[in-house]
Amino acid sequence: MSLETGPFAAERASADELRAWYDLSVTSTAADYPSNPVPPYDSYVHQLCRPTSYLGFQRLWVARDNGRLIGTASAVFPPDENSARAIIAVRVSTRNRRRGVGTRLLQAMLPEIHARGCRVIAGQAKAGADGEKWTHALGFRTVVQRASHHLDIKSADPARWQVPPAPGFRIEQWVDSAPDNLVQSFARARNAIADSPTGEASYQHPDWTAERVRQYEARMRETGETHRYVAAVEERSEAVAAFTEIALVPRQQSHCYQEDTAVLPEFRGLGLGRAVKASMMRWLTTDLPSEVSALEARLPASERPRAGAPERVVSEGSMDR
Repeated sequence: MSLETGPFAAERASADELRAWYDLSVTSTAADYPSNPVPPYDSYVHQLCRPTSYLGFQRLWVARDNGRLIGTASAVFPPDENSARAIIAVRVSTRNRRRGVGTRLLQAMLPEIHARGCRVIAGQAKAGADGEKWTHALGFRTVVQRASHHLDIKSADPARWQVPPAPGFRIEQWVDSAPDNLVQSFARARNAIADSPTGEASYQHPDWTAERVRQYEARMRETGETHRYVAAVEERSEAVAAFTEIALVPRQQSHCYQEDTAVLPEFRGLGLGRAVKASMMRWLTTDLPSEVSALEARLPASERPRAGAPERVVSEGSMDR
């Protein structure tokens, strides 16, 4: 093997290079997560060529054997509370695994990770699969195990989505930007997700404010994603008591992705979580009846898969600098 690793500038890559990256991603993911949807080529490449992902600034690397692409890697550098973390993904073609390709890719990434002041490297792998064994061999440790769920909307019973809000609450919905009269209370509702379990992961839930909500909305627009929100508003106070969020990826309208759902502690037990999710399903199936076929649950913002795998292990490795 004549292995070479180095940075990859997707925005300047040739059509053949982009196709090779896409093909490797599809085949390696299918080996580990055979139930995953296959993203359309145009949608995948559109996202790959953007310097900013939904988590933060992104850098890419490749491994080649005699010029043939056999491995890829990405590192995302989140801002704010999680700026000390680098979130990585390493993929190696199945026929070239256990030959040191992933380790060489990680070594190629380390100078950039160090230069950005990151102290923790985080990533995810399927439990019991090659990726988990590789990370443990390198000294990563499992910090949390999570399940991902995939709902085929076309086979679901729509009667399950006929759930009205509790008395004293009404349903509000919007696309991308929260209404000005709700953005303050929406920020407070977003903070309600902070009591969700993160195991031993170093991930810090954001401290949401109205300003931060607007920053997040602007970043999502930059990535090209469309985000839909459904909220339960308490009519007495005119404040958001619960919400759910769905992401639609450009050129990938057959699938959508579940983002956060949260209910403020003082309003839990009233069925508001079910009510906002049911309203979201009615909205999606009415508005996009011929396009949306599946809904996938995402992990928290720091550890989201684009997949419906049965179980994922989120691993972290610390670096002494």
